[in-house]
Amino acid sequence: MPAGPSTSRRSLNAATTRTAMEQPAMAVWALTARGCDLGRRLTAELGSSLFVPQKYAAHPTERAFQHFASAFPEQFSRFQHHVCIAATGIVVRCLGPLLRDKTTDPGVVVLDQEGRFAVSLLGGHLGGANDLARRLARICGGQAVITTATDTAGLPALDLLARDLGLVADRPERFATLAAALLDGERIQIFDPDSLLWPRLSELGFAGLFKTIGEPISWRKDIPGVWVSWRRPPDEQARLGLHPRRLVAGLGCHRGVSATSITDFVHEVFDANRLALPSLAALGTVQARHGEPGVHSAAATLGVDVAFFSPEQLQAVWTPNPSEAAARLVGTKSVCEAAAMLLAETDTLVVTKTKGAALTLAVALRSRPGDLRDFPE
Repeated sequence: MPAGPSTSRRSLNAATTRTAMEQPAMAVWALTARGCDLGRRLTAELGSSLFVPQKYAAHPTERAFQHFASAFPEQFSRFQHHVCIAATGIVVRCLGPLLRDKTTDPGVVVLDQEGRFAVSLLGGHLGGANDLARRLARICGGQAVITTATDTAGLPALDLLARDLGLVADRPERFATLAAALLDGERIQIFDPDSLLWPRLSELGFAGLFKTIGEPISWRKDIPGVWVSWRRPPDEQARLGLHPRRLVAGLGCHRGVSATSITDFVHEVFDANRLALPSLAALGTVQARHGEPGVHSAAATLGVDVAFFSPEQLQAVWTPNPSEAAARLVGTKSVCEAAAMLLAETDTLVVTKTKGAALTLAVALRSRPGDLRDFPE
């Protein structure tokens, strides 16, 4: 394998992925003197930031505020989790206007000043509030209050499983649809040809809630289902697609190409070949296009990383559709096919070179999920 590409790095799924570099982990809010005492104890245990009324501030590290109703909204999106040692009603009134999306809203737990009850109020699953409430209850010797239906019914939290397994949902709102079906006692069909989700469900004891589908032709449109694949699923109302980030695309383009031209062409090729766009992990192209704003902007729009290979790296790869014209222009007989193969670390292609207006695209499949942080440097 030739030396690895130079890369441009970014979060693969900015809409749903939160990292410690992007957001501090936790804010603890206290409103009363007794609540501040509990907040200091929790802060020492959790390594969180402590917010207290100005009149109760006792240490330079404590962040003082005048009014909770104005201070909390300012900090809401800056933390992954909020612990509010306060009355539930006060927090609810502040939260209402702040809510945006269950996949990105932080987790919020309300705790009484005695530490008796830790109430998971917002973001129980993806926001981590359920687990945080349980942790707080253990620290305080109190009780976690969890009201999410799947938890109370002992059913699988598909959104958490998908996140932990690196599967990207095509329509996250449909997690709720499937949860409702499970709560109603319906059996969910699951198409998982690469065994990405099913083994975990079986290991957790949920096999009886699902019916495995061996072939796409066996998929039924009249019952809810989970489609786990890098291929695009059927478009039924009760279907949820969960996709591993295993596809990489090699891109050939002329100078001055626009981001819109690239993204439209990627969509076109993926649609034509029934590939799941959420499975796209990276774009790769020749080093000569490193300075093209359209390439970087398209990668950002698609939410993927982009790699740039030297002509020597690309020329060393055998490809099915070499081009003498490309060799004259950029010093290698293949750009899109060779780049896709290098990114996927494979010698086969899912989609061979496809031509568009001043563009070419090829797609390959990695043997394992990943982004450019996993590719050789």
